[in-house]
Amino acid sequence: MTQDADRLEGSIVTLNDARQKPLVSRRRIEHLKSIAYDCNLTNEQAREFGKLSARATWEKLLLAHGLEFDRNFATTSNTVAPANQESTRQVNLLEWVNFGQLIAVSLASVGFAVLVLSLWPRINPLNLIPPVRINIQIGTKL
Repeated sequence: MTQDADRLEGSIVTLNDARQKPLVSRRRIEHLKSIAYDCNLTNEQAREFGKLSARATWEKLLLAHGLEFDRNFATTSNTVAPANQESTRQVNLLEWVNFGQLIAVSLASVGFAVLVLSLWPRINPLNLIPPVRINIQIGTKL
């Protein structure tokens, strides 16, 4: 084996190792830099292709040395999709409503209503709203 073939084989091994390692940074340029550093490429070699802070520089460096990398670098989607890329997925009511929170809010509302009604004579001391008396008589004839 020649020295170039040996170096290329070592680069492929380290490239595969870099793909299997979990990413610490989610930025694509950091991923490209880590691949380049794993393949023993230096910043001086990258400066020949442009600025070190540019993603295109690191892509050109890797391509010039015959290294493959994932061009469609996919990060985990923790962000909201822009308005022009709306998803067509329908969300039904059971996925949208958290039933635990729904029950908690319902019980809190009932408790608040009971509290207000029990304290109504103290809340309305001037009888601004006249009391309403409802008499329900069961079993009486008129």
